[in-house]
Amino acid sequence: MTATLGLPRWLLIYGLILPLAAFIGYLVATPATLMSVAFVGAVILLLAFPLFLRWHHAWVIFCWNAVLIFYLAPGQPNLGIVLAAGSLLLSVLHRTLRSESGFIRVSSVANSLIFLGVVAVITAKLTGGIGGRALGTEGWGAKRYLGVFGAIIGYFAIVARAVPKDKAVRYASIFILSGVTVALCDLIYLAGPKFYFLYALFPSNVAMVQVTTQPGLERLSGIAFGAVSAWSFMLLRYGIRGTFDLRRPWRIFFFLLFIALSLLGGYRSLLIIPVILLPVQFYFEELFKGRWLIPVTLACSLFACGLVAFSDKLPLSVQRSLSFLPIRIDPSARSDAQGSLEWRLQIWRIVVPEIPRYLLLGKGFTYSGTDYFLTEEAVRRGLYPFNVYEGALIAGDYHHGLLTILLPFGIWGLIGSAWFCWASLRVLNRNYRYGDARLKLVNTFLLSLFVARLIFYVFFYGQFEQDFPIFVGIIAASISLNGGVCTDKVPLKDDAVKVLPEPALT
Repeated sequence: MTATLGLPRWLLIYGLILPLAAFIGYLVATPATLMSVAFVGAVILLLAFPLFLRWHHAWVIFCWNAVLIFYLAPGQPNLGIVLAAGSLLLSVLHRTLRSESGFIRVSSVANSLIFLGVVAVITAKLTGGIGGRALGTEGWGAKRYLGVFGAIIGYFAIVARAVPKDKAVRYASIFILSGVTVALCDLIYLAGPKFYFLYALFPSNVAMVQVTTQPGLERLSGIAFGAVSAWSFMLLRYGIRGTFDLRRPWRIFFFLLFIALSLLGGYRSLLIIPVILLPVQFYFEELFKGRWLIPVTLACSLFACGLVAFSDKLPLSVQRSLSFLPIRIDPSARSDAQGSLEWRLQIWRIVVPEIPRYLLLGKGFTYSGTDYFLTEEAVRRGLYPFNVYEGALIAGDYHHGLLTILLPFGIWGLIGSAWFCWASLRVLNRNYRYGDARLKLVNTFLLSLFVARLIFYVFFYGQFEQDFPIFVGIIAASISLNGGVCTDKVPLKDDAVKVLPEPALT
C-alpha cells in the first residue's frame, strides 16, 4: 500500500502504528472504563476483520457452542450469535454479487424456522414489544427473544455453504468440543480477583452458582457442563465402539472421568442425559447385534457400583446429582434437591391451569422489570422465603420444555416447534442412513444427540430460548457437514439441495 502511495514504509510504522500501539498500551495499563474498553475492542475488531472475511463460516461453527460473550454489545449476547449475524450478512452479499453463490436449501427445516420466527414477531408485537434491561426499558425479556431470533439467524449462517468433506470431521469435533470453554467461567473465579478481567469474554453468571450455594455444597456448573462437552466429543469422534474399546482402556477411563466431573455441578439432568443418550446411540450404531453389549454394560455397571458403594463419601454436589436414585446420600444434599423438585412442582401446579388462557395468543417473553425487581428485593430482605417461586413466574422460568413454548407462544409455537423437530429428525435420519462413510460416526452422534435432548426436553426439563439454539445448531451442522440432505437415489421432493463451490472471499 505504501509503495502504491509513494510513501516510505518507515513513515507508516513511526507515524501510525507505533503511536497507536503506545496509546493502546496506555489504555490497557490504566483502570478500565467503558471508553477505553470500547476503543481497544474496536481496534481488535478492525484487525480481525480480514480474518473474519476469510473464515467467517468456520468461526460461526466453532463458536456456536462456545460459552463466550460479546462484551461491547448491550446485554452482552452470545458471541456465536453475533458472528452468525455478520457471517449471514457476508453470505447474502456474496449471493448478491455472485449469482453462483447459493445457500444449501432444505425447505422443510427452513420453513419451520421462518414460521417460528413469524410467530415470535407477531406475539412480541401484540404483547408489548421487545424490551430489555440493558436497553433501559421497564419491560424485560429481549435476551430471550434474542435466543430465538439468534438461533434462526445462526441456522441460515451455518447452512450458507457446505463444509469441505476432508475437513468435516474436524469441524464437527470443534463444534462439540468448543463447549468446554464454559469450564473457564468457574476456573476464573477459583483463580481469584486478578483474573476477573477475563469475564469480559466469559459470562460471570455461570460462576454465580458456586458463589450462592450453601457452604459445603459448592456446585461447579462450568466444570460440569464443560465435562459434558468432553464426553460428547468422545462419542462423536470414536462412537461407543471406539470409546469402550478394551484395547484402548484409557478412553474408557477418560469417558467415565468426564461423566464423574459432570456431576460436580449438582444437576440431576447431567446424569439423566447420558443415561438416555448412550442407549439411543447404542441402537443407532447397531451394537446390540454384536459383542459390544458386554463391555459397555460391564463398564457402566462398574461405574454405577462405584457410585453406590461410596455415594455418601462423595462431594455434596455429586450426591445432589445422584439424589433421585434410591441410594444412601447426605441428608443436606437430598433435602436441597427435594426442595428444588417441590419448587418446580408448585410452579407447574400454578401454571398449567393458565394454558387455555394463552392458547391462541401467548404472553410472549416480555415481563415487568419492576415487578421482578421488587420480588427479588423482598426475598433479599427476608419478606419472602428464599425459594419463593413468584420471581420465576414473573420471568417465565417454568422449568419445563413444553410450558416454555405454550405459554409464551401458544398453540402456534407448539405447532412450529413440532414441525421443526419432525423436519430435523427426518433430515438427520437421512444423513445417518445415506451420508458419506467418513461421516458415519458424526451423523450417528448428531442424530442420537438430537433424539436424546428432545426426550429430555419433553419429559424432564427444558427452557425454550436456551435449548432452541442447541437443536438448531445440531441440524444446521448436520446439513452443512453433509452438504445438504443425503438420499439413496434422488433428492427429496420438498428438500431440494443445491450445493455450489465455496466462494473465495478476500
